[in-house]
Amino acid sequence: MKKIILAGASLNSGNRGVNALTRGQILLLLDKYGIDTEIAILSYTVKEIIENNIKYNDSNIVVKEIPCGRKKMVEAYLKSKTFGENYITRKLKESDLILDISEGDSFSDIYGLERFIQHSLIKLISINLNKKLVIMPQTLGPFKKSIVKKIARKILNNADFVFVRDEVSKKVAIEDLKVNREIIFSPDMAFYMNPDYRVNIESFVENNHSVKIGINVSALLYNGGYNGKNMFNLRVNYKRLIDSLIKELSLISNVEIILIPHVMVKDIEVEDDFRVCKKIASDLNSKLNINIKTIDKYYREDEIKAIISGCDYFIGSRMHACIGAISTCVPTSPIAYSRKFIGIWDNIGLGYCVTDPRKQNEDEIINSIITNFNGRMKIKDKLSKEIPLLKEKIETIINIIEEK
Repeated sequence: MKKIILAGASLNSGNRGVNALTRGQILLLLDKYGIDTEIAILSYTVKEIIENNIKYNDSNIVVKEIPCGRKKMVEAYLKSKTFGENYITRKLKESDLILDISEGDSFSDIYGLERFIQHSLIKLISINLNKKLVIMPQTLGPFKKSIVKKIARKILNNADFVFVRDEVSKKVAIEDLKVNREIIFSPDMAFYMNPDYRVNIESFVENNHSVKIGINVSALLYNGGYNGKNMFNLRVNYKRLIDSLIKELSLISNVEIILIPHVMVKDIEVEDDFRVCKKIASDLNSKLNINIKTIDKYYREDEIKAIISGCDYFIGSRMHACIGAISTCVPTSPIAYSRKFIGIWDNIGLGYCVTDPRKQNEDEIINSIITNFNGRMKIKDKLSKEIPLLKEKIETIINIIEEK
């Protein structure tokens, strides 16, 4: 039986994007290695061991998610250098393969030094233990501090394989970090996650023949970031942009607007898209006398993907909400606060669909969205050709790993 560890991953994060990356990896491993595979997650999310049940064809697969608190991680790192052991090092030693995805974009100090160190420790422990470490497709950087660059360089040079999900990350590794190794491009793992079609958009709309526009509003942008002071240096007022955009879209005939959250965390209000979507729907329905819909509860990432797949057009600020859309061939306009969006959209020839609130003003963003909404069939045709190729590319990851 092959034993595989997923690191920097979770199926229990409030950020459904992290869960989508994890679920995509699990599906890939089951497709390639079969159900006789032991998959475990070393998680920064859970506080106790969780047994996740994954339905795969006619089988139920149990994937254990094991907590990795900071203290235990530091202890594991020290023990990995001195031949000691704790439950983390023991689990890693028993594994055949360690796949680390850094929650998609956390191998960087853009979110602070503490988060970078947290995501670096498991990689360094794996290297110290001489285990087979694969950096799965993710965003690398940006890296600001010199010490961070030094650690990142060491990790990337010593991993067995390094995959990135965009060309900018490849450039950062080679030109900024001066990494001396092959960097392999592969699409984001969320493209590989299947929607759970037991949930669908019909539950949230009045007319199945209407043109359904899904909008994902980021609570983090809506609240001005963690500091409430325009943390992401947006040129536009994001709250006003969303209000203006919804007002503009509501004027189009036969349109229904559905607000779809993708980060749902009850205990961290600044990040909770669910509450923000409820608030916007309530405020604007009253103010504009329209009938904006939103979802009724917290759904899993594969269920949300199924809901999004029923849209005729999608607009979003959470990258994995947008990936959920394009991976099901729904034409999409990202409102992108980070460089991680553009690389993915450029790769499929749809970079012109990405709007940038750090550089564009409100009118420019809305005009771009309306123009692309009107040209949505052309975008859909492009997606129908490109998305199957991305999924085929993801399937080659295991082949590349097994060749070494």
